[in-house]
Amino acid sequence: MEDSEAGLQDRLSDLPDHIIHEILCFLEINQAIQTSVLSKRWKNLWASVPDLNFNSKGFKEQTFPKFLRRVISKREDCNVRRLDVFTHLPIRLSSMEGLINYAVAHQVEDFRFVSDDVQPVYIPECGSLKTLFLSRCKFGDLRTSFGFGFANLTSLDLYVCWFCYSENDFGDPFASCQNLRRLCLRYCRFPSLKRLKITGFQLVSLEIQGFGYGDRGLQEGCEVEIFAPNLLSFVYKFSKPVDFCGLHFPSLDYVEVHVWQHGTDEATDHDKRRARFLIWLMGC
Repeated sequence: MEDSEAGLQDRLSDLPDHIIHEILCFLEINQAIQTSVLSKRWKNLWASVPDLNFNSKGFKEQTFPKFLRRVISKREDCNVRRLDVFTHLPIRLSSMEGLINYAVAHQVEDFRFVSDDVQPVYIPECGSLKTLFLSRCKFGDLRTSFGFGFANLTSLDLYVCWFCYSENDFGDPFASCQNLRRLCLRYCRFPSLKRLKITGFQLVSLEIQGFGYGDRGLQEGCEVEIFAPNLLSFVYKFSKPVDFCGLHFPSLDYVEVHVWQHGTDEATDHDKRRARFLIWLMGC
């Protein structure tokens, strides 16, 4: 009988809290909450898990924001290492701001937001943030001096994001990310700028996809300037030629350029000059 009882021992619950937390980090937060019914030992462990993974699958438009607020209100006052939000539902700005402000106040290091629809998102300055991935976000009413205020950010991925500068002809949105080492822009839109500048003093890897004029993200005639003295890798693909008014990366070691031209489009002399410039860059 003693051997039989020993075989039924709950060894998982005997693990220290930080080990169980790492196990729960592999679950979505609603699944982690469900483990609270296993035993008294598990009742509140979800409330201090360092990674928060929200997914709107299985929720309705009215219930998902309520779930976000409930998790925040029930969670213990401890830091957030990682925040993931995957949603196919539109979320009210107030609900997203509440979640983001909570994560920022609790020293979030890694934030990933993926949405099926373009949604307005505002992220306040956050000194703890190191990696950031945003999909289908809209940044509105930006000032000339606007920048992501993340001094310790090292990696930034933006997919189908809109930068809506009002009454400005110049934008340098990443200049304040002084420690940024990796930047990836995929199908991003800067519709109102006459000049876009990408400044990255510590940048070593830059990838741009889906760039061009008109429906490719830039207004016709917009000039692009890139200042990255420590850049080692530059990838420009699935894009049309644009007017680069300045490219400063003397340390460049790897270049990959794929200029996209639709089969029915007739390339103008200006397009050809832009393409030749990129080809020259690739050979440098």
